[in-house]
Amino acid sequence: MLRAFRVDRTTMPHRYQLIEIPTAIFESLADAPQSAFDADGPTIDCEYGGNPAAARVSLDRSDAKITVKQIQLSVCDIHAEWELQP
Repeated sequence: MLRAFRVDRTTMPHRYQLIEIPTAIFESLADAPQSAFDADGPTIDCEYGGNPAAARVSLDRSDAKITVKQIQLSVCDIHAEWELQP
């Protein structure tokens, strides 16, 4: 994933970060009890690397959408970072 950082929404990004989200972060979903999926629009925490909520997966059954959110940067690999000079 390429992350861009800016001072505010009206300015161009000044800093970039290239990170890799490990796919193994989602393996814990296979161990989640069925009851975790029972709620309407459930959000399930993904355990990885000793972090009980390394990421969260939300399911939206109305349009078959899966959203991955709150991925902890500490479980990702940072491959590159750079800044643009003004």
